[in-house]
Amino acid sequence: MKDLFYKIPIDFKRLSSGEDLRKVTIEESLAQYISLIITTIFGEYKYDTEFGTVIWETDFNLLANANQLKDMIKESVHEKVKKYEKRLIITDVTLGVSEDTVSYETNIRVKKRLDIVVYGVIKKTNQPYYYKSSYFLAPFSFK
Repeated sequence: MKDLFYKIPIDFKRLSSGEDLRKVTIEESLAQYISLIITTIFGEYKYDTEFGTVIWETDFNLLANANQLKDMIKESVHEKVKKYEKRLIITDVTLGVSEDTVSYETNIRVKKRLDIVVYGVIKKTNQPYYYKSSYFLAPFSFK
């Protein structure tokens, strides 16, 4: 049971009906948890108000220097993933900021996109690992 990882979000309907929950590999489990850390607002998890990253606090800060925001977000992601994801040794975090056009039915919007890559080594297997995902700012959303 120690090395058993479940897909999140938990399917409580399956759980309550006695069915097995979907299991995932350690790599998928790491990706799920890193994504959870990145997308959580400070204070959202009531048992640890420091869980999450600074991304939400910079979401609508369009007047701030882009390099300062980038450095602040990169440092926050590195610090929080290192603190909360104990199965991984973090070796580096890279963050790219770009502008992307998003098409809606009635209009097109230009949004800032964060491309976050977390590099590390899985402690249990000593294998290299990387997590990569993109997020849009103002308002914060997934790509």
